[in-house]
Amino acid sequence: MVSWQPRARATQSSTVPVASRSVWPAYFGIIALLVLIVVSLAGGIIWYNQHKSTELMVAAAERQMEETAAKISDRIRLLYDPMYAIVGISSQAPDMKALATDNGHIGMPTLLRILRFYSQILALYVGFDDGDFFSVYHIAGESRARFRGFLRAPENAAFASRIITARNDGGRDEHWVFFGDDGVEIGRTDPVPPTFDPRLRPWYGPALHSDHVELSDLYIFVLNNEPGFTLSRAFHAATAGVFGADLAAMDLSDFLNQQRITPGSLSFILTRSGQIVAYPDQARVAAILPRASQTMVALPQLSELKDPVADGLFAVFRKSGAPGNFVYDVAGRSYIGRVVEIPARYGRDQLLGIAVPLDEIEQPVIELRNQTLFYSIAFLVLALPLYVTLVVAWIDRRLAHRPAPSGAIEDE
Repeated sequence: MVSWQPRARATQSSTVPVASRSVWPAYFGIIALLVLIVVSLAGGIIWYNQHKSTELMVAAAERQMEETAAKISDRIRLLYDPMYAIVGISSQAPDMKALATDNGHIGMPTLLRILRFYSQILALYVGFDDGDFFSVYHIAGESRARFRGFLRAPENAAFASRIITARNDGGRDEHWVFFGDDGVEIGRTDPVPPTFDPRLRPWYGPALHSDHVELSDLYIFVLNNEPGFTLSRAFHAATAGVFGADLAAMDLSDFLNQQRITPGSLSFILTRSGQIVAYPDQARVAAILPRASQTMVALPQLSELKDPVADGLFAVFRKSGAPGNFVYDVAGRSYIGRVVEIPARYGRDQLLGIAVPLDEIEQPVIELRNQTLFYSIAFLVLALPLYVTLVVAWIDRRLAHRPAPSGAIEDE
């Protein structure tokens, strides 16, 4: 009996450190597994939220593109429909020749009222078969400053009227009359021989041989050397002629420039054959148009603009053969595009194209993901030490109540 007690104590004292040392790998393994589970769950949730959020953002962008396309289509309709009505009704006036009188004031209040209300109309005019001509231009505002400078109009001039009439000796005179915004005459020029004949302009002939309002192709306006379109309709009286209204391509381009879904988005009007009709940067279009020596100009090809985004959208549209939504890449950047048809009334075979960079659509989702990831990591960094301490304490308590191993006591 005397030798048994010391041997038992020796056996226990040598066994406990071995048991303690064998527990730490279990600690690390359990903690690592739990951390892995937590990180995997957090990462999976973040990825899933980002994926679904991206899908929702893309779907929202497509809906916004549809809304923008509808908005632009409505704007085009609102640009042209009043002009169609004005030209159609005005061409039925009983005494059009009275406009081209010496003072040019007959009918002026009505024309000025139309130009004030419909700011998209650059000019209203009448050309006669005998070569007489009467016109009134809206030259007020910042966008028409170049026009005022070209005409050498007074700074406070809001309207300018050009009148070409025959003299008693058979010759013709041309003079300008300038009006303030209230319609009061503020200046005029001396008569000079005219350099303009309305019968030679591209809007005159097609309308003269038609019973409907005609929409011209793009051509260069003679006064400011800028491109635009004219709606015109013939009238038949003692002296036949054509009534017309001008729409500057610059005004349509300025509107397109304002329709941006994101900072890098693009809206433009083109034809099915790839010609550009209206583009947000009118200066780029003007740079590739022929010089003013040509009255009529062919619409420039979209490829001449050297805009890879617009070219890419037209390429995928041409490949599909039908309008719709498209996803395409340009120089490693993905875009969502939409092409819709424009009614023939507002342009033959014309299409509206909209392109939006995908990364600009996803940017809010990426920012939200980064914030979520940052806060998740911060939470884990703060919570894991406490979590690990609790786990270790729990394991220690469990081990403290564990029965001693049977091999810890040896019988003689």
